Amino acid sequence: MTSAVAYYRVSTQRQGRSGLGIDAQRAAVARFAEAEDTAILQEFTEVETGKGADALDRR
Repeated sequence: MTSAVAYYRVSTQRQGRSGLGIDAQRAAVARFAEAEDTAILQEFTEVETGKGADALDRR
């Protein structure tokens, strides 16, 4: 069995409500991991915009 770390990210709270949010990403990763016999060892979640000159510093 392979292992992986999952990273989930949305840039706005509105994205989360639109169906493009963290829950949808988590479900997609879970389906992929099951299909590929992969264990998710750890998960990271982020809600932060990618806009602005200091976006990477904030993340």
